Amino acid sequence: MSAPADLVVNKIRRRIILPFVLLLIVSSLDRANLSFAALQMNAELGLTPSQYGLAVSAFFAGYLVFQFPSMYLLHRYGARRWIAVSVLLWGLFAFSMTFVEDAMTLYALRFLLGLAEAGFAPGVVYLCSRWMPKRFRAAAIGMTMLAVPLSVVLGGPFSGWLMSVDNPIGLAGWRWMFMAEGLMTIAFAVFAWRVFVDSPEQARWLDDADKEWLRQQIARDDAETSAASIGSGAGILRSTRLWAAAGVWFSLIAGAYAILYWLPQVARQFAASSPFEIGVISAVPWLGIGIGMYWNSKHSDRSNERFLHVLLPLLLCSACMALATVPANGAVALVLLFVAGLGLGGAQSVFWTIPTGFLDKDSARHGITMINFFGNLGGLFGPYAIGVVRQSTGSFSVPIYAMAGMLLVGALLLVWTQARGPRGGNAAPVSTR
Repeated sequence: MSAPADLVVNKIRRRIILPFVLLLIVSSLDRANLSFAALQMNAELGLTPSQYGLAVSAFFAGYLVFQFPSMYLLHRYGARRWIAVSVLLWGLFAFSMTFVEDAMTLYALRFLLGLAEAGFAPGVVYLCSRWMPKRFRAAAIGMTMLAVPLSVVLGGPFSGWLMSVDNPIGLAGWRWMFMAEGLMTIAFAVFAWRVFVDSPEQARWLDDADKEWLRQQIARDDAETSAASIGSGAGILRSTRLWAAAGVWFSLIAGAYAILYWLPQVARQFAASSPFEIGVISAVPWLGIGIGMYWNSKHSDRSNERFLHVLLPLLLCSACMALATVPANGAVALVLLFVAGLGLGGAQSVFWTIPTGFLDKDSARHGITMINFFGNLGGLFGPYAIGVVRQSTGSFSVPIYAMAGMLLVGALLLVWTQARGPRGGNAAPVSTR
């Protein structure tokens, strides 16, 4: 990077991207800690595997229902208020999980938690596209996506520890975990209000020269994507390229949440006994996801290549996920899941550079939300389907094979997305410069 670019981009990373990472860690922890609570909660509440899978999916029902309204609120009220209120609401619902007494209450609170978090992830992608010039965007978005593996690598053992220790008010371990982590989220809402601003023009930590450089970069990117855009409104809905991209994101989300919500229970097969040990084992594939995100996004920005940086990791993840069901040795299976995590994280971290390369400023808000909406149907479908198959077959192998096949379909859709570019004749190039 040149000196001005290095200065401004590093400021944005510290003051915008890193706070996004912290909030996304909290967000991911508040939605995923159910997987650790299940180690005690399912027995206490008498939940079956399919009921637990439905509780997981209830989050995504709320998450999907409110995505478009949430993005409207971002546009209507600005980033600062939208972020702070979103974090406060999901903190309150996460805290309320402490008092769950039956399956119906669990479903309701998970649904409300999904409503509160709806739109936050695509909102972050959209705001990154308004703050970060395109040629630095893979690393920036990849950094925000590190939040999910970090929430498991750090939050998994933390959640397990909270469930294992004696707490001062004598709650069951899983209830204490929900209470402590919910209160932490509420504190982060205050942090968000103090840190964020609505636009680069309001950032006091950027001087006039920084703002002028950033304006020029974003304007140039907007001009390129306007020339390459698929259009807006009905044009978005008619874009086969956008629908194919949504299918790719569906496969990536389904694979990620299959690992997230069911791995702690699979970890019991590796002779782990305490919640803390299970949390540590469950963190191993997510360590791979984090490494894959960091390395692949950096390499994609340096090489200025996007397509292969998504396709090859997708294929690697599909193959290793399928192979992980074969070994009788738990350690070998865990290594394969670690490598699958490398591929999954690598593909996720670079994926958003592809749709943001053919969505202009006007269509980006709706296009990103649409991709995220249909992609996150994978979160609604995947965990519940695994729960049903797991209950009917007594095995994790069949649903894991299905997830591997879905990732392979995602790779084929990515090829379709690329083919519908300039060489396909009816779409714009994925510009990264």
